Amino acid sequence: MDLWLKILITSVVSYLIGNVNFAIILSRLKHGDIRKSGSGNPGTMNVVRTYGKIVGVFCLVLDAFKAAVPAFFAWRWFAGDWCVMDDKLGLYVAGLAVVVGHIFPVFLKFKGGKGIACIIGVSLVSQPIVTLIAFAVGLLFIIIVKIGAMGSFIMIFTPSIYEVATLGGSDPAVSGIIFAMVALAILAHHANIVRLFSGTENLTVLFKKKKKENTQNKCAD
Repeated sequence: MDLWLKILITSVVSYLIGNVNFAIILSRLKHGDIRKSGSGNPGTMNVVRTYGKIVGVFCLVLDAFKAAVPAFFAWRWFAGDWCVMDDKLGLYVAGLAVVVGHIFPVFLKFKGGKGIACIIGVSLVSQPIVTLIAFAVGLLFIIIVKIGAMGSFIMIFTPSIYEVATLGGSDPAVSGIIFAMVALAILAHHANIVRLFSGTENLTVLFKKKKKENTQNKCAD
């Protein structure tokens, strides 16, 4: 099959898969609408703030999975043989299309999430070890510093930069797609970035400290 036809088919299918928003689906199961809660963003962070960490983890995993699956199969389809799986064009074509579908979903009037979980899913297929380390570091950053956007950037920048560095200019098309994918996520976080520079960014508190109960007995008059 012609390469451009493969790219077209992969892009369309992956974009439509990206339109599936698990934050909205999970909020519907909780008899709500994530778009009317918290920040209004249908993404993992808002799910965590609105419905708690357990539902947030489900959202993160499902959004990552919906990107990882088409990325993996497109990688296999484009490469054509396991021995040439170092050709990652298909992987990133699918990954970019899923991210575009997630951020700009046609079925949700082009108002979607911010693409972090999807990029994590794509990166897990391409660079699993680096991605897991970056995720752990980003999560630790969020827990300590409590700035969700910065922690999210750590999670996606690290494997992306590593992948481009590994390619070393040997595949400019793939490097360009990676750049576009990350740039879209940054664009989706433009409001967060503005608040970061103005010092008004909302804190992401994953673990709240329990208030100490007053155990002192009051003496009767």
